[in-house]
Order: sequence, then structure tokens, then C-alpha cells
Amino acid sequence: MATQKACPGSKFNPKTIEDKCSRAGISFWLATEVALALQPKLTDPLTEEELNDLIVQELQKRDEGMAREFENYHKVYVRTSDGVLESFNKQCIIESLLKETTLAKNTCEEIAGEVESDIRRLELRYVSAPLIREMVNSKLLERRYMQAKTEYTRLGLPIYDVTQIIQSLEATPNPEALHKKFGDAVAGEYALVRMLPDDVAKAHLTSAIHIHDLPYFATRPVSLQNDLRWFLKNGVTTDGLGENTSIAGPARHAEVAISHAIRVILSGETHLSGGLSFDFFNTLLAPYTINLSDKEVKQLVQTFLYELNQIYAVRGGSLAQSTLNFELETPPFLKKEKAILPKGVTGQDTYLDYERESVRVMNLFLNAMADGDFKGKLFPTPKVVIKVRDGGIPVSTEKALAKFVEKNDVTILNLRDREANLSMVSPNHIIRPRQGKWFSTLRTGVLQEVSINLPRIALSAKDDAEFFSEFDRALELARSVAQEKRKVIEKRLHKDKILPFLTQEFGGEEYYSLENAPSIVNIIGLDNAVHDYTGEEINKDAGALKFAERVLAYAQTKLDGFNAEGSYMLFGCLDAKKAGKRFSKMNEKRFGVKEVYPASGFTHVLQDTEKWIDTEARLQQYCRGAAKLDVTDYKDPSGKAYALMKKGMLSFTLKRKA
Repeated sequence: MATQKACPGSKFNPKTIEDKCSRAGISFWLATEVALALQPKLTDPLTEEELNDLIVQELQKRDEGMAREFENYHKVYVRTSDGVLESFNKQCIIESLLKETTLAKNTCEEIAGEVESDIRRLELRYVSAPLIREMVNSKLLERRYMQAKTEYTRLGLPIYDVTQIIQSLEATPNPEALHKKFGDAVAGEYALVRMLPDDVAKAHLTSAIHIHDLPYFATRPVSLQNDLRWFLKNGVTTDGLGENTSIAGPARHAEVAISHAIRVILSGETHLSGGLSFDFFNTLLAPYTINLSDKEVKQLVQTFLYELNQIYAVRGGSLAQSTLNFELETPPFLKKEKAILPKGVTGQDTYLDYERESVRVMNLFLNAMADGDFKGKLFPTPKVVIKVRDGGIPVSTEKALAKFVEKNDVTILNLRDREANLSMVSPNHIIRPRQGKWFSTLRTGVLQEVSINLPRIALSAKDDAEFFSEFDRALELARSVAQEKRKVIEKRLHKDKILPFLTQEFGGEEYYSLENAPSIVNIIGLDNAVHDYTGEEINKDAGALKFAERVLAYAQTKLDGFNAEGSYMLFGCLDAKKAGKRFSKMNEKRFGVKEVYPASGFTHVLQDTEKWIDTEARLQQYCRGAAKLDVTDYKDPSGKAYALMKKGMLSFTLKRKA
């Protein structure tokens, strides 16, 4: 219990007691009697509660009814959200209503008066701030002040839910994860109640759409593709400012360069809701390893892997969601780029001069991951992405890759005949260059992802006009989410300044490129939706496939229009298991149809894998934000998997067999 204000007994003034009694409805004469009777007893400073107790005792000697009236008025205490116990005062309600809503003062006074009357009528002694707020909200609802009620809503969890979270030890590996769940519940509710338009919030709650990473909507972007060159040249300040953490200068040696990369991932993760990646990882690291033996490089790789997989340091005590993009050859736009060398300097060397070394670094990295940890266990992070350009897979890499895919997943990103760079960012987002500049894929990432429940539209639409009208509305909702998120992150970056890692500067240049950060519009259940609407399957019927292409083309055209108006949005079909399960559950409840949506790609896997691949390749061309496809039938990366690359697949993942 908090210490309450003392009443100065040495300077006792009878009027203090008279005023207290008067406010409680006690007559002047009775109040005077009590004051005179207590005067000899008030020689030491008393707390307000102690004084109230003495007054009640004296009143009970004279009039039990008046004693009860005094208690009902004065002995009501409020446990505030700050953990302080204070005497109830209706003025606090008036002030909070005026501060948090747009109601007129006289209305606030009326509501506060009614709440006070209810508390005293019920003879409550101890009330919590949440209870008072609920009583006020009840009065607001009675008056149909819906906007004010929304503004005055308190966010939080029921005691039962908190208990259940604490007791769910199997799903919660550490105490920090518990606190994350508590925070997520409040932050997610805040985003829906306060940050997003009502129609968008309703669409999410009814599963027409799914706003990914909702608890972080108000504070963070989703993912970030890092540029290792920045840190090799400038060093690392993990909080972006160096005010609360140590500052490291440019790396002089390979082990420091590796350490810089680790620190960037771990500190950057606290600024994102998704994951971080490094593009051209082996290409940019090669100048630092050129004079090291295979054994020394592999030791550095192991240091990197163990650091990332032994530190529960981000978002509720979890491992970092990291991805490394490897190059099989020096990209065309880097062949003449001056390489950043130890000490952060540049000379005459270009990255083309280190092409063979970069392949060696990649091969040793793949071997180290394939070996696993001390007991042979796989490393959960990072994810590995290999970019295939015109040169294909070097012979020296084929053996390392074949060993790697026996135990690990690897994503193949096909960039054949592409002058522009594409970057894959965890969790499997594609970043495209804006205005053809390859470096605009770096120091940026996905701002927000929204998934659309396409089967819901198909199950409710009566004809094409209704289908595409509802689809159009869902795309508009997704744009609203993207627009709100961009405004929020701009504010967090430059007004609230709570993302210092992203806003760190060198030479007057800010690290994070918000203008190059797209939002992803993701569709779920295309295969099911087409079957629900047409009665046919995409992989078996030409008309169904044509309708699927029509849907995808419509979405891409719509997003092109959004982008022409100033938005930056990409259309994709990505892995979204959580949203897919949520949609499936809600669709079954609403339509009575139980469906399982593809975990990756557009369609369910066929026994005729080649036909399935052909269909997926045909549909992927509509997705500038990537279509994630998991392939488990190909173990030999130089054989059938290589043939897949020639088909022009934008992206697929070779999944290890369980």
C-alpha cells in the first residue's frame, strides 16, 4: 500500500474535519462535535486514512448511520495503474475523460457524478482503475458515445488468460517469452482499436484479411535487407547512436568482420517484427578471408553459427530470424565496384577480383552448416538463399550443395537474364530494385504484409462481378493497411526516434531506406478458391487455370495502379501458415467447408511433379513480391533441381526430407 499524505497534527485545524464531514453529508453541528472531540488526540502527523478512521470512530459513538455515510464517501480507495492506492475523487474521472476523449466538460461531469453515485451506493471500499474505467465505458455506451468509448477503452488481459499463458510451459521456453505474449496481446489490441480504420480492423477480426505481425504494427517494419559494406566501412554502433553501447570501428580482420555481422543481426532484430538478411554475403566477405586457410575460414563460419544459435536475445528470448544470400558468381553490377578492404578502405581491387574466393567462402559455409553442431544437430538459423545467375552452379559448389541439402533447406533464387538485383529477406520476402538501381534492394525491407482470404470471397460470391468486387475491396483494405503503416514508421523513425539502429547516420546519410520499402499483399488459398468458385481444379482444368491467371492479373494491375498513385506494394504468394490456419478455421465456421490451404505455392502438390512445377512457374510470373514454392522431390541440385531453374522459376526451396 502506498504511503498516504499526512495531516499535520501539530497544526490541527478543526475546519479540516468539518469540511470532510460536510462533503459526506454530515450536519455542521455533528461535524463540530467530532472535531472538538478529536482535537486532543491529533498531536502527531496522521495519514489521511488514519484521520478518516478516527472520524468514523467518533461518528459511531453518536450516529451509526452518519458513520456509514462518511465511510461510503471517504473510505473508497482506488488502486491506480501505477500501483498506487489513492482516495477516490471523481475529478480524476472528469480530467481523464477530457484528456482522452472529445466530450464536452458538462458531459464528463455528469458521467463522473453517476459513476461516483454507483460506487457509493454499492458501498465499495476498494476499486481498481480498470473497474472505474469499465463503469465509465458503460455510461458512454448508454449514451451511445461510441467513439468516446473506443478512445476510453482500456487494453489488457483477463486474469484467466494471463494464468493460462504462464502455465503453458511447453509453448513458452523462457520467462521473456511470457512477457512477449503479454505485450503482444496489448499491442495487437492497440493496433486494432487505435491505429487502424474501423473497416480494416473489422476485416482482420472477421478473417477477410490477415494483418501480419499485428502486435508490432505500431512500432516496427517487418524485415530488413542489410548492406554489409556499410558496417565494414563505418564500423558498428548497435543502438545506432553509440550513446548506450560501445562503438566498434571498421574491421581490420576477418574475425572482426564476422563479429560485426553478428552484432548487426542481433541488434537489428530488436527493431523488426520479422527477420534480417545480408545480401552478397560471401562476395562482400571475400576480401577479408583471401589470406586464410580453409580451416581458418570454417572456424570463422562456426563462430558465426554458434553465436546466432546460442543467444536467445531477441523478441521474447528467441533466436534471430536471419537469412544469408549467397552469390555463385560476381553479379554484373559489382564486377567494377571497388571492394571494401580491411580497415574499411578501398583501393584498386574490385569484387570481381575476389570471385573465386567468394565461392570458396560459400562452399565452406555450406559444409559447416551440413556438419551441424557438436552433436550433429542442425543449426536453426540462418536460412540460406543461393542466387543463380547466367553462370549456373560452379563445379566446386555442386558437391558442397549436395551435402548441404541432405540435411538443410535451401532457397534457389533464379536471376537468369535479370539485370536488376533481387534480394530475398526473411521470412521469404522479395525486395525489388526501384528505378533499376541494384543498391536500392539494400538497407531496406518489407514494411508490412497483408494476406487476403481468397476462399472466403469464392464461397460467398454469386458471379464474377461479385467475386471481383469483393476481391477489389480486399485489395483496397490492404492498401489502407500499407498506407497507415508507412505513416506510422515515418513517425517512429523521425519524430519519436525509437528506431535508432535504422536511423544511424554516416556522412549525413541515414542507414534505412524507407522509400524503397514495399508492403506485400499476399493471397492465400488460390487453388481452393478457384475450385470453390468454378468446381474445377487449377492443375486439371484449362478453364480453372485461366480463371486463376485472371485473378492474379487483376491483383497485379490493381497494385500497379496503387503504385502509380504513390504507394509501393508488391503482390505475392508466400508461406503464411498462421494466416492460412486462421482463414481455414473461420471459413469452416462460416461456410461449413473444411479446407486445408497450400503451405507454399499456389496449388496443392501433384504426383505428377513436372506438371505441378509447370503450373506453378506459369502462375509465378504474376508475383513481383515472390511466390514461395517448397520442393521435396529433388535431392540432386545439379540434376532435376537445375532443370527447374531453367524453367524460369523465380524462387523455390529445396526441402530436406524429414
